[in-house]
Amino acid sequence: MPNTLVLVADGSEEMEAIITIDVLRRAGWDVTIAAVKAECTITASRGVRIHADVCFDELEENVFDLIVLPGGKGGTDILSAKDTVRTLLQTHDATKKTIAAICAAPLILDKAGILRQRRYTCYPGLEEGITEGQHCNEDVVEDENLITSQGPGTTFAFALAIVERFEDKKTADALRRQMILA
Repeated sequence: MPNTLVLVADGSEEMEAIITIDVLRRAGWDVTIAAVKAECTITASRGVRIHADVCFDELEENVFDLIVLPGGKGGTDILSAKDTVRTLLQTHDATKKTIAAICAAPLILDKAGILRQRRYTCYPGLEEGITEGQHCNEDVVEDENLITSQGPGTTFAFALAIVERFEDKKTADALRRQMILA
């Protein structure tokens, strides 16, 4: 079962973070939520407070199989501005480990130079601010080690695509049925 890191910051989109975390934990995965700030509680884009498992600066090493980046413009701006986050993503990408980004979060991948020659999707209209890669108007796009998705309404499809990547379609379909998703 993949060891997963979910990075959150003030302004992260709570649906994208919590739904993804929930689905991955339902799959039995070890999910660590890391707040990219000095304290472990962030205030998400709609005012929901999320208490992370750890502060990002306290992470000791990159032992994660998967890094998940929820969107939300405020959180995306904070994550993309942090050199250590970009370095972590670049290292993760260089070793072909999976990175999953939803909504505005592909902007972080662009700033880290990870979208070059890759297909991706994002929140409609944000592709105008992305300088690299090939935008696709699809709910979920997979290209090499990247999984991207459009936004809050596609979060279940995003999370289940992650499960299917690491497990299999049968496991993802079982979760879909348990959650009564069409």
